[in-house]
Amino acid sequence: MAPSMALARKWRPKYFSQLVGQEHVVRALSNAIESGRIHHAYLFTGTRGVGKTTLARILAKCFNCQIGLTSQPCGVCDSCLSIDRGRNPDLIEVDAATNTRVEEMRELLDNAQYMPVAARYKVYIIDEVHMLSRSAFNSMLKTLEEPPEHVKFILATTDPQKVPITVLSRCLQFNLKQMRPDQIASHLAHVLQLESVPYEENALTLIGRAAQGSMRDSLSLLDQAIAYGASSVNEAQVADMLGVISEDYLYQILNALKDTDALTLATIAQSMADRSLSFIQALDDLARLIHDITLLKATHEAKEVLGLNEALLPLTSHWDAKTLHLFYQIVIQARQDLYLAPDELSGFRMTLLRMLAFVQKENESVDLSLSEKSDFKKKQLNNEPDSETVKPQKIKVGHTPPSLSNWAELVNLLSGSGMAYELARHCQLKDFQAGQLHLTIDPSQKIFMPYQDRLQSALESILVMDIKLVIDLVKDDGLTPAQIEDKKDHEALVAAKLALERDPVVRSILDEYGGKLIESSIKPVKDKQ
Repeated sequence: MAPSMALARKWRPKYFSQLVGQEHVVRALSNAIESGRIHHAYLFTGTRGVGKTTLARILAKCFNCQIGLTSQPCGVCDSCLSIDRGRNPDLIEVDAATNTRVEEMRELLDNAQYMPVAARYKVYIIDEVHMLSRSAFNSMLKTLEEPPEHVKFILATTDPQKVPITVLSRCLQFNLKQMRPDQIASHLAHVLQLESVPYEENALTLIGRAAQGSMRDSLSLLDQAIAYGASSVNEAQVADMLGVISEDYLYQILNALKDTDALTLATIAQSMADRSLSFIQALDDLARLIHDITLLKATHEAKEVLGLNEALLPLTSHWDAKTLHLFYQIVIQARQDLYLAPDELSGFRMTLLRMLAFVQKENESVDLSLSEKSDFKKKQLNNEPDSETVKPQKIKVGHTPPSLSNWAELVNLLSGSGMAYELARHCQLKDFQAGQLHLTIDPSQKIFMPYQDRLQSALESILVMDIKLVIDLVKDDGLTPAQIEDKKDHEALVAAKLALERDPVVRSILDEYGGKLIESSIKPVKDKQ
């Protein structure tokens, strides 16, 4: 049996028409070649596996095809075939990552003055050009400024910021895009059809996401998936191979949030840990799903235009847009901070519980507002016979209400106001002038900012006055009500621990039985009001 070739090599594009996702570059190069307006130096930039070197080789064939200068090389002449096989004497490919020294670049460029052996142009392809040393760049600069008519340079790099501006200014620069998962999946389906390998579309979608915009990586993963699945590609096996989180887990998490079911959330997290699933991947997938739900809620046309999963539609009715934005922010922040957690399981579990805490706050706020409306309606009915019912008068703008003399006490009056209360707890009072209430909040707590309008309404209701609420993202030295509360809790916990340690009964039990205090079980007794 003849050895098979890797799919990334076997299906490497040989013509512009075979390139996927780079239509903007193909169009510009094709038009320039057909009109005869070719440059002496090109620079292709982009992340790994998007087709920089492949595009450079195709361009070399366009320059040197024996039918003439063309954007559609024949692919069968000696020049085209030798370029495809990597044996063309007039195509010099250099890996700058291993040839960084100025001596190597000088030797290379010294040969540029000689005419090509058989082709129209001598083409230099320099890959990862940003790896060249400063002196090597300076050596190349002279040739780029005054190149011989028969020489073309095609540079490629994943980091154009490291290429000197003097070199950039002498090249036509093209930025190659990362490919979308749907573009990758579509191309992989085409490859598998030609390879006569059975597949499931959802499996290719998973590979498309895992490739992160790289077509070469996707073909390598496809090779691996074919081997893993014994010459077939199905979703379950690909998910297992990639360690991808099943969407069933994600839907279970969202449904448990909807039902405010903390036990189910903890159970799901434990189940994922038992299967050794990646919680980083889980947060990535959860953020993507919340993004899709938010987009679908904003415009139902997204389902048709962007091909979003129809199963997400029922979830769009459970939360408002602000809550979904908050969910997204919590998950993204947790993704960044997961390494700070004692372990990934506890970090992931706390992320879910934090989302749940906000859902519960929202529900409490809704319940309270409904109760207040009911009470108001009853009072209104009771007072209907009394035409002399006194209505509350709003304080004139510019007068500082007594309640503002202690911000923490005022925040306590907001208890039960849902996210408005949470925002107020994390703010500090700056000043109150001319009806404008000025607060500050630490930038790390900016996830509460979308609830500024709710806080303003709640404060106006308590203060019985019109105010304009301004909140600045500033890190102040003072303590917020939330920090004051945390400090009091910590002091109470320390006092409780100290009291237990000094208690003679507790000490005698510990000494007699050789026991020890479990600090996590100590909870201070709160005063009953």
